[in-house]
Amino acid sequence: MKLTKRIIIYMAGGALLAVGLVACNHGMHFASPEERGEWMIQKVTKELNLNETQLSRLVDVKDALLDTRKTMRDNREQHSADVIAMLNQPTFDRDKANAIVNHHIEMVDTRAPIIIDAIGSFYDSLDDAQRAELREFVEHRMEHHHHRRHW
Repeated sequence: MKLTKRIIIYMAGGALLAVGLVACNHGMHFASPEERGEWMIQKVTKELNLNETQLSRLVDVKDALLDTRKTMRDNREQHSADVIAMLNQPTFDRDKANAIVNHHIEMVDTRAPIIIDAIGSFYDSLDDAQRAELREFVEHRMEHHHHRRHW
């Protein structure tokens, strides 16, 4: 995999992780993604005391993430069936496996800039105090989740 693709994947993953961490709440495990997104909007708006412009940009982040999630999940069942079919064959179809991986990489390549732009627009709209509070919260959540690994 090319270095640029790897960097894009890591950046997109990091961006998703950061926004996902903001949305973390132990009581929300069974809510729909849309409900978790709305909860995240309410929590961030309250914690950072967002104005209308900032709120609008945060909603754009939520919408981009939910749209990407839906697109990725729509293909999940088909890819799972393809993988099971490959494992039932006497030889492993490397071309088919590479095609599945390349499809995911293409999706990330097309979706990552949209998500990163939405996150960047939201982050750039924050004032210095709001940025500091957001950074502190994300660092705390990342530290918290780092210690919860079970393997």
